[in-house]
Amino acid sequence: MIQAEKDHLLFDGDCGICTWCSELAKRVNSEFVVQSYLMFDESELLKFGISYESCTKELKVITRSGRVYGGAFGVNYFLWQRPVWKPLIVLTYALPILLLCEVIGYKLVAVNRHRISAWFGLKACALKR
Repeated sequence: MIQAEKDHLLFDGDCGICTWCSELAKRVNSEFVVQSYLMFDESELLKFGISYESCTKELKVITRSGRVYGGAFGVNYFLWQRPVWKPLIVLTYALPILLLCEVIGYKLVAVNRHRISAWFGLKACALKR
């Protein structure tokens, strides 16, 4: 169940690169609940305007206030919670070309995550090919 007093990072629990990154996220910020979206009933996610389909395309962050960020913006929200990353996030938003590169880079990785997982010998999206 989504806990109101916690920030949640929801990732694709089937993808190797997504799972690897989620393990890293758990170590970096233990205040976030980092789980596969598949751990939640879709009806619970729909309360936040999120569907299983949308979660297959990009990670989702649900803030403790109920706001939802997806993809690169979700990553930025996650990193913003750690003081060491704040200067990088400020720079990214101050220089729109950096934000554009981040959004495009995230999208390229998300679309090709099964290939990237296979290249690195990770479990390569076995459920959703």
